[in-house]
Amino acid sequence: MKSPGLFRWFGLLLGAAAACGGGSNQPIESGTGGAGGSEPDGSGGASSAGGADAQPGAGGAGGQAEATWPTGCAEQPASIRTEGTPVELAFELVLGGEPFLFGEPNVAPDGSTVTPLNVRFYVSHAALIGADGDLVPVDIVGPDGAPTPYGVHFYNAEDPGSAALRLRAPAGSYEGVSFIWGLHQACNSSRPETSVAPLAEASQMTWPHTGHLFLRYEGNVAPPDEGDPVDPEGETATVPPAVHMGGNLVEDLAPRVEVRGALSVPASGSTGKVVRLVMDEVFAGATADVDMTGFVPPPGPVGDELFAGERLRRGLPDRTVFTFGP
Repeated sequence: MKSPGLFRWFGLLLGAAAACGGGSNQPIESGTGGAGGSEPDGSGGASSAGGADAQPGAGGAGGQAEATWPTGCAEQPASIRTEGTPVELAFELVLGGEPFLFGEPNVAPDGSTVTPLNVRFYVSHAALIGADGDLVPVDIVGPDGAPTPYGVHFYNAEDPGSAALRLRAPAGSYEGVSFIWGLHQACNSSRPETSVAPLAEASQMTWPHTGHLFLRYEGNVAPPDEGDPVDPEGETATVPPAVHMGGNLVEDLAPRVEVRGALSVPASGSTGKVVRLVMDEVFAGATADVDMTGFVPPPGPVGDELFAGERLRRGLPDRTVFTFGP
């Protein structure tokens, strides 16, 4: 039986959602579909072409059918497209322009020494960015070319094999890659106890009040050889000891990020790029002075890692967290 405090928390979240307009994500525009049918799921927002409302996977009157992400959170999702070129994006963490080595001491720009002990995040609803800014949804696939369970990629710094995000994409010239840094709401609200990897409890990303974490970072921070000690609570430190970014079960708060830069996908063969996760930007966002109006923390003891994650999530539109490597 849920406690009265938990019911009160859900009530506060509903009120906050109404007050904030249902979240901070920007609508995703599409080049086809009618008014009210231009988002990747075929609902909401205005379109650059087409007329009447569109259904998922179909254009509005005067528009044309387009590829869309599957709805729901099926363990074996349908393919967005049956043909395409393999694109491999290798995630690389950097701090101060240097590789951010997992489990090893790294010198931060402020002179502190940072040892990352846990770095995990989800990627879902990937797309390529067309020359006109439209998003072209693509499949997230495994080494065998089949869509991954739930259409999700799970990065775990303890597993080198998880560094490669594999996509199946149509040939063409693009302006970059876009993806949800975390889980879209259907998967975020799934039940870990009945899910398989990477949404199972073994992921260490489950969070009873929000479904799943989107990003989990934890590390040790030692002060500079000279200078003021680093606050262990992360309140004044430029490098926080932990950042937990998530959403909730009431509204879709998963952030969409972009990696801008020329990306050419050939008609045959394969291609790839290095995608850097700039930890300087992650830490700066997690410690920034951000308006937290409307944020309702879950019941029970709440550590600063939760507030650090929410500060990061809210400030992502103004930060370049992901970049293409050389």
